[in-house]
Amino acid sequence: MAALTLQPRPRLSMLARLAVLLAVGLWGETTAGAYDTTVCGRTGYTIPSNNMTFNANAWNPDDKGFQCISVQDSPPAFAATWSWSSNPETVHSYPHVKLTAPGLPTPLSNISALVLSAQWSMGPGSTPRPALVVDHDGLANHGTSANVAFDVFVDRNAANARSEKTAETEIMIWVGRFGHAEPLGFDANMEKTCFTQTVGDAEFVLYQGHNDRGTNVLSWVASANHTTFAAEVSPLLQYLWRNGLVSAGSHVGLVSFGSEAYHSDGIVTFSASEFDMHLVTGAAPNLAVGDLPAECSRAASTNPPQWLLSSAAIKAVVSATLLYLIS
Repeated sequence: MAALTLQPRPRLSMLARLAVLLAVGLWGETTAGAYDTTVCGRTGYTIPSNNMTFNANAWNPDDKGFQCISVQDSPPAFAATWSWSSNPETVHSYPHVKLTAPGLPTPLSNISALVLSAQWSMGPGSTPRPALVVDHDGLANHGTSANVAFDVFVDRNAANARSEKTAETEIMIWVGRFGHAEPLGFDANMEKTCFTQTVGDAEFVLYQGHNDRGTNVLSWVASANHTTFAAEVSPLLQYLWRNGLVSAGSHVGLVSFGSEAYHSDGIVTFSASEFDMHLVTGAAPNLAVGDLPAECSRAASTNPPQWLLSSAAIKAVVSATLLYLIS
């Protein structure tokens, strides 16, 4: 995902203007409450009562497409409507909400628990689906390629970690994937058992690559779509720094949730609610090295070793998380 760059607001295409009218006029009829504002292009919106920030973030637009995002202030929710018909293998936008928690930025090695949660839906057209509903056939008919992902930015410099522009490393956690959306470093022939971790009921596979800006991008991609997700994800982060893929002293400074939009021949709407983040700082639980499958032996593979939570570590994470959530 490229950084958000403020530029003069472009003139909206007729397709984009129609989407805005539909967003303002119709979406309130299909959700718990009316959306309070709609912004398009590269612009953002901050809810006045809680300073929660949303961005349309069309950072790589084409002339034929558009990106808009409508935001509901209370309870916080958003619906992102878009269409990008060219360059199907390229990310054009990442409409998202920025998640906040006391204690950021903080070093990776100082994260005792990190709970991320959200629920979402996706389908063709300008009307959001009910929560957790995905119209797979409709998306396929539009040739839709997109993901749904948490985005975590880290850097050895705490100040740099607060910005997509300056962070040296981006850690993505994909909980949805459609069409031909592929993470950087994707290899369809990769032996995934060398790279997997499981958190909650989701199994993730790790991919690594670099974007055009030179940012190191590490993507944990779920093996199935999870329209409702709530899990303690610090094992995914620990896998990276304990295996030297990022520095243990790197700071987590920015976390967001949204959808990278690649391509669709028609309008698509991604909607989300119940998004949240809970951070417990303190010494990270110890991880025990698990046995690698024979095909992943160090002699035959350059893959980093598999790390698994020990029973004591699991108890520590669960206890810390529960104490935080009920405090």
